Amino acid sequence: MSNLKEIVEKIKNKDLGGALKLCEIYNDKNNQHIISNFKGVIYLIKGDLELSEKNLLKSNELEPKFEDPIKNLYSLFLKKKHFKKVLFYAKQLVQINSTNNEYNYHLAYAHELNHNFIETLEYYNKYISLDGRNKKQAYNNIGCLYLQRNNPGAAKDFFLKGIKFGEDKIITNNLLKSYILLRDKENSDIYFKKAERIDKDFIEFKYNKAKYYILKDQTQKAIEILKENINASQFLITLLILYSNVGRNEECDRLLDQSKNKVINEPEFLNYYGLKLLYEGNFKEGWKYYEYRNSKITDFFKDISEWTGEKIDNKSILVFNEQGIGDSIQFSKFIIPLTKIAQNVTFAVQSNIQNIFRNDIKNLSIGTIKDFKNKKFDFKIALGSLIKFFFKENFEKNETLLQANKNNDLKWNKKISKNKLNVGIVWSGSFNGANEPYRSIPLKSLKKIFSLNANFYCLQSEIWDRDKSDFMSLNLIDYSKYKLDEVSSIIKNLDLVITSDTSILHLSASLNKETWAMLALHPDWRWGEFNKIYPYSNLKIFKQESFNDWSNVENQIYNNLEKKILSKNN
Repeated sequence: MSNLKEIVEKIKNKDLGGALKLCEIYNDKNNQHIISNFKGVIYLIKGDLELSEKNLLKSNELEPKFEDPIKNLYSLFLKKKHFKKVLFYAKQLVQINSTNNEYNYHLAYAHELNHNFIETLEYYNKYISLDGRNKKQAYNNIGCLYLQRNNPGAAKDFFLKGIKFGEDKIITNNLLKSYILLRDKENSDIYFKKAERIDKDFIEFKYNKAKYYILKDQTQKAIEILKENINASQFLITLLILYSNVGRNEECDRLLDQSKNKVINEPEFLNYYGLKLLYEGNFKEGWKYYEYRNSKITDFFKDISEWTGEKIDNKSILVFNEQGIGDSIQFSKFIIPLTKIAQNVTFAVQSNIQNIFRNDIKNLSIGTIKDFKNKKFDFKIALGSLIKFFFKENFEKNETLLQANKNNDLKWNKKISKNKLNVGIVWSGSFNGANEPYRSIPLKSLKKIFSLNANFYCLQSEIWDRDKSDFMSLNLIDYSKYKLDEVSSIIKNLDLVITSDTSILHLSASLNKETWAMLALHPDWRWGEFNKIYPYSNLKIFKQESFNDWSNVENQIYNNLEKKILSKNN
């Protein structure tokens, strides 16, 4: 056994050639699984991943319950980025030695790499509950997971738990990032100073510094920081997006031409680039890059093959909405042509909107994602990915999957007063929604409109903190508590809906109600060339003329609404 110790010493001292020679002359047949493992480690250190894998697999075959080669195979496949195999060996470690809590951490991380959100949380929490030695890192990893899922509120809570085990630049910057995303200026100020004190040259702090200045409406300062660090892809991508949002389109296009090849493999850039191409009407390339959107990475129906356009006349296909409610409403009509070429189509939606859709279409069933979780289908496709197959379809005017509820319609017809013009109003969407805060409007920026002699009904479910005092002071009838199927009937009994770019816009326009949209200077891709193909016939668009300035929108709507009120009274 002394030779085994000698091999270990040579590996520790990085005498890999000497260690390998000793392995070759070692002749105790009872320990060949150990020797194969040593060889695997040596080749792993040397960077010869194929020989490393060959020897580690041999060791594992010789002695399946020997933990070392399994741990090393876990590390090997991390290097090779074969994440399914990483998960396979992480599971083996837990099965072989359930008393080693560190293996729960390995398994949590492996699930994270495979985008298995529920299992990732399960094993990180198990690791924490068993008093893992690196709880701070586990809390940080959970926080990062929630950041990836666009939930900075939950992320912040876990980062705060982690920072109790010691302040460092990584978790401090993650907290700063969370507070910036939450647009919590007070706590952003606090953690900005802390992160700056710990390491002002840390690249993540520099990036957060740019985002901090964006939060503070100091756009030019943010641009300067992003330009100084433009060789880092996240700075470059953020600068491109910022140029687009503030209307500096020539600079954006010039920078894109100069730098596209540097970031062409970055998922965040590919998503941005896809949206830009779709907005401009380059659908052939745009749909391809649109597949890199963050929401496409889900835990939904992982074991079902994705439909890529093959013949499905005798097949079943599951369409699931992985994005917002507005997407479900606007794009649900693209399921209609799918029902004409597939034997069995199932549409899985969020539970809170299931009741707004029709259930009388041949070959189509509608339910929630939970309803279909364990059912078998031949194919699946995300609703956002379905569009590319049918975006040239000729639909009937205002063709939709939305259904009517005559009882609700009648109830609200009796309830809503007819003494004045009845106007539904929505000025902001979900706090963490796409392209926020640019698409939402501070309520104070619309105050002039509310001076007109009309009944104004709040149709949005979430009131941001910045708007609460104005909301309480204005003469708004609060219908924010109602579910979407009730809101549908409310909208049908109004004269007009005025809304920012939210699900209510798509609901109102799809119900063929007169709708006025308030759009940012650089709106979502669907308001570009796509809107020319599929316009809502009853929609009128009022768009910002200057970044961060809603005054032209407020004035135009005021003038148009004043005329509408006068017309009703005459």
